[in-house]
Amino acid sequence: MPRIEQDALVDFVATLVDELGADSDEATKVASSLVAADARGHHSHGVRALPAKYYPEIQDDKIRPAATPTRLDTGAFSGRVEGNQGFGQLAGRHATDLAVETAAEHGIGVVGVDGVSHIGRIGEWVERAVAHDMLFAAFVCNPGSQYVAPAGSAQPRLSTNPIAFGVPTYDALPFPLVLDIATSQVAHGKVREYAASDDTVPSNWLVTDDGTSLRDAGAFIDGDDGAILPLGGFTTGHKGFGLSVMMELFASILSDGAISGADGDTWGNTAVFVVIDPTLHTTQDGVEERVETFTTYLRDTDYSAPVSPGDAASGDRGLLPGEAEHRALRDTREHGVDIVDVDAALLRELAAELDLSDAVPAALDA
Repeated sequence: MPRIEQDALVDFVATLVDELGADSDEATKVASSLVAADARGHHSHGVRALPAKYYPEIQDDKIRPAATPTRLDTGAFSGRVEGNQGFGQLAGRHATDLAVETAAEHGIGVVGVDGVSHIGRIGEWVERAVAHDMLFAAFVCNPGSQYVAPAGSAQPRLSTNPIAFGVPTYDALPFPLVLDIATSQVAHGKVREYAASDDTVPSNWLVTDDGTSLRDAGAFIDGDDGAILPLGGFTTGHKGFGLSVMMELFASILSDGAISGADGDTWGNTAVFVVIDPTLHTTQDGVEERVETFTTYLRDTDYSAPVSPGDAASGDRGLLPGEAEHRALRDTREHGVDIVDVDAALLRELAAELDLSDAVPAALDA
């Protein structure tokens, strides 16, 4: 599993994106977003997305690499960003910045996003907003990609429809509190990770067409069988299903975008970002005191009982939202970005197809 210096990886991926038709500055932004996901341990949303997902969609004219986002219908405290079928990372950046600017002026900013491809790791937009000392919430759906079954069914009818929140911590913690989760048992990209490594998934993630647990990630990714269970799985999946329904409605209504079941093209993500000034009804000191009090209380939890935090959790106890990413980023800064062998191979293959094999960094060379 190779390690590579972060800036070198950004430069290489930007070269590939540029060759695919993006402006060089925009290519660097897309590359930076992808590498940032890998740097935080989220390989499902990292550089593998370029050869595995975005390049095929470019070939199908679903993603238009040269397209840039447009800001529309900006009101007193709201606005919209139209992605124009460009890279979702560009629209996500525009939407976050617009929402932050609006919240700085009015106390709250609500921005809908439509017409984009995969919008990337939502946690990046959380981090971007909280870096400006703002609260953040995101409601996201992908009505063109049905992977998730409603509770009580094995038929894929919904996307993984993520929800995300962020809280600035000022000096109370060395990292912001960032929650970015699917409303399904697992993100589709995480199943891809298991498939790429030929690993079996936990028994409560996927369901077969006949209603039994599916462990073969490759069979699911290849489209032969199954669906992802809603958050809560076989036991409380009605809760994840309810959240997913609300994510899709909030995202599609507030972006004026597509929704599952509608006629016509429902490709791509729709989303709404809500940014709030945390000092609307308190002070910065008030926010910091609450964060410090609450996180100290949580860290004093007794973990002596042999209770698993979950099959996909990091470590043997509950981490604060954003803590695992903070640790991974600290390791990246010291040792470089950890790239999975399969992902390095995919990047090499794409570089060869674009006649850019000479641009492959030595750290990624086979």
